[in-house]
Amino acid sequence: MILFFDKNIGTGIPIALQNLEPPFKVEYHQQHFALNELDDKWLPVVGRNHWTVIGHDRKFHEKESELDALTKYKIGCFYLWGANATKWEKIKVFFKACDRIVEAEANTHRPFIYKVKRNGGLRRIKLSKQQKASN
Repeated sequence: MILFFDKNIGTGIPIALQNLEPPFKVEYHQQHFALNELDDKWLPVVGRNHWTVIGHDRKFHEKESELDALTKYKIGCFYLWGANATKWEKIKVFFKACDRIVEAEANTHRPFIYKVKRNGGLRRIKLSKQQKASN
């Protein structure tokens, strides 16, 4: 499994994880793409490489172009809690959820999106163009 940390996570958390040598590979946006790279440019690359996205952009399933890319390229995605939290708070939530993320990634047919809650729990988000913006 390869977890790909979106640019909105930053570089600190993925670099710290790489240094810890987890049982999965860690890649991050700035290793492969310009910081201002558009989602519809990097999502196909992520999909072709079978990477699983970790990010804060909780709107992928609401924007038609991103939803189309998630579906077309069979991307798995986890929305990590804490877009405005400190790095320390974010990594604590990631560690709480890590085993659940690994299990969900291995056992969920792509495409998928899960919301990672502050307590480390996961909630699957329905992928549908007709859904309400309540997620």
